[in-house]
Amino acid sequence: MRRSEPGVNTGLRRPATPTGLAAVRVALGTSTAGALKGRRLLGMVILMGLPMVIFALRAVFAEGGRGTGFTSFAFVVVHIYGTLLLPMSLIWMGTGAFGDEWSKGTAHYVVGVPLPRWALVVGRWLATVRRALCFVLPAISVVFLLCELPYPGGVQEYALDLGWSLVVISLMCMAYSALFICLGLLLKRAVIMALVYVFAVEAAISKLPQAFASLSMSFHGRNLLWQITDRNEFEPPLIGSGGPFDAEPHSIGVSLLAIVLMTAIALLLASVALWHKECGGSAGGADEET
Repeated sequence: MRRSEPGVNTGLRRPATPTGLAAVRVALGTSTAGALKGRRLLGMVILMGLPMVIFALRAVFAEGGRGTGFTSFAFVVVHIYGTLLLPMSLIWMGTGAFGDEWSKGTAHYVVGVPLPRWALVVGRWLATVRRALCFVLPAISVVFLLCELPYPGGVQEYALDLGWSLVVISLMCMAYSALFICLGLLLKRAVIMALVYVFAVEAAISKLPQAFASLSMSFHGRNLLWQITDRNEFEPPLIGSGGPFDAEPHSIGVSLLAIVLMTAIALLLASVALWHKECGGSAGGADEET
């Protein structure tokens, strides 16, 4: 075999490592961990579909005026999806985004892949958000129709509010996904700690006065809906109550910035955690059956 002379191009070149958005697209396109299948898919269908069943029955026996339907819809968006069902469904998808690799013994493919760690995290975060929104947005839209169809003109009157609700829920989905991916890489029992977070912070602290509720994502999502739509049904609790913790309501910019910062910090911490993770280590959620 003839040896190639120094400086002569043999045509055999190693492909360049993707960088920037190209690396994110590669990570997004090859992300199978955290996919919706088996018990995870069944749980997602149950969580997203339960309110639809309830309000389908309610539509049969609907009473009251047009505003009654929107009041019910706002309650579902704020208290059921935004505070409980959305974060609970994202716990298993978020922690499984990397945890599945450790549980299946394929973690070395993740650690050894020639992509920047931040691109891997962002790609799998986008994949998680995309999967979740495919269930969440149609579910909320169906609940809206079930709430408003019994009342003539209700769908047209509140259609714009539905649109803003879907936008804010999408933002919250991004934030929750980033948080649970971060917990999945940082903690060994990530699912348990994520459930503690949901019930302690999102379900409990978010109902406290603004000074405390500002620590929760669901409060900022609710405040965004209230400020944008000017619907009293979305008004956060104890705003302007005159109590000892009373304060001026947060503006749209403040709540939007809070959600963006929470998302960015979680993704940054997840990238750092993945950078330092060893192939033989364990990821949160890896030891949890999902």
